[in-house]
Amino acid sequence: MRYTGMVTAIAAASILSGCVYVPSASLIDHTPLVKIGSTAKPPKEFILFIPANTKFPMKFSATGDAFDNPESSTVMVSFKQDMYLYDYWASTDGKKWMDFHTLLDVKPTGGFDSMGANISIKMDYAK
Repeated sequence: MRYTGMVTAIAAASILSGCVYVPSASLIDHTPLVKIGSTAKPPKEFILFIPANTKFPMKFSATGDAFDNPESSTVMVSFKQDMYLYDYWASTDGKKWMDFHTLLDVKPTGGFDSMGANISIKMDYAK
């Protein structure tokens, strides 16, 4: 009975203190790696690998009730460093994992001029 109470107390303290699961460095050793652009059907659980300097599509969409019709456009981009993605975790080496937005600072911006809308996304490695 005492053991069950201690486990419950530890679990409650972990939840209240904000403890969050962070993938371990060994995740890459036992989770399938899928390279971006692979045409094979990925397994249910996998790490997405985006090698440095490898072009991949980034899709932008304009949706919402302000538009007559939703539209989208795709641009080709590449990262300067290798990128490993797992759920909302990211890593540049496949060993040290952090929340995606802790690794990359993502800033969408936009405005209008006489030629139309100018929308951009800026992604910097967080400092």
